[in-house]
Amino acid sequence: MLSCSVFEQEVKCVMNYSWILLFVLVSLSAFSQKQSVGVRLGDPMSVTYKKFVSRDRAFEIMVGSAPAHWHNNYYINSFNEYPEYDEYRYQNHTVQSTLYLQARYLLHYPVQMENLIGKVDWYWGVGGMLKSAKVQYRFQERDAPFIQGTDIKNDLDFGPEGIVGLEYTFQDAPLTLFGEGSLLLEIADRPLTPRGFGCLGVRISF
Repeated sequence: MLSCSVFEQEVKCVMNYSWILLFVLVSLSAFSQKQSVGVRLGDPMSVTYKKFVSRDRAFEIMVGSAPAHWHNNYYINSFNEYPEYDEYRYQNHTVQSTLYLQARYLLHYPVQMENLIGKVDWYWGVGGMLKSAKVQYRFQERDAPFIQGTDIKNDLDFGPEGIVGLEYTFQDAPLTLFGEGSLLLEIADRPLTPRGFGCLGVRISF
């Protein structure tokens, strides 16, 4: 299992590339004010860029990662489904790196609340998620002489994602707080496997 320092280095690397990507996107969209950048704290932890194309419709892209010890059961189940490991018994695994790429199209609807200072919207949408993970497995033969071994798998997951969330925008500050949940239905590499994700986050509009 990765130490905290290794994970911190991984997140730092992802964030560095994410900010470069966001800088390019912001530069290309310099004449629009209906856009925001922010961070998502949850599963996965990401940098997010969101751009409204109309009053209630927006595109969002995200780049992120996740701690090495998350989704242990998923990786164990993946090992058990790989045909090349049929003659072996799982022992443990280490997630060496993860990268999440997400893109979405979102529709927003106002929530009417009396005496509310600011604005509350709920939203839903559809998108896609691509996740890449490098996983080292350790295993043992099921029968004598019980030889142990290791192998590295590049786990690549992709599928459509459905999203629902709630966001609050401050009246006198370009700041939005949000929380959301999503459901991914994998197409690869474990077809029709559902996976849930959730987060809280904050965005700065400009």
